[in-house]
Amino acid sequence: MGKRFYFVVVVFVAALCCGQITRGQATGSFLGTVTDKSGSAVSGAKVTVTSQTTGVSRDTVTDDAGHYAMNLLPVSVYTVRVEFQGFQSAESKDVKLQVDEQRELDFALSPASVSSSP
Repeated sequence: MGKRFYFVVVVFVAALCCGQITRGQATGSFLGTVTDKSGSAVSGAKVTVTSQTTGVSRDTVTDDAGHYAMNLLPVSVYTVRVEFQGFQSAESKDVKLQVDEQRELDFALSPASVSSSP
């Protein structure tokens, strides 16, 4: 009975440990639309998501309808930045992403200011 008891205990402990591993990581996602000030979609805009905790960043590009999605991001506080040639960049700082959250962030880009030379 002694060996059988220890075997059952070892299997039980192993099952508990594996349960923690298979549960997955705490992640969330950002999604949204990038438009210009007139409301037209901005296709090909670069969207960069940077963790303010770790400094790690990921990029994506908007599709033809101006939509972007950044999935499987670790829970953290982020800065989300959008850039597109001919427009001023836009940024949201201190955006907290929770477990299983799909955080929607839309951006409206303004045309880049043209400086006139005297």
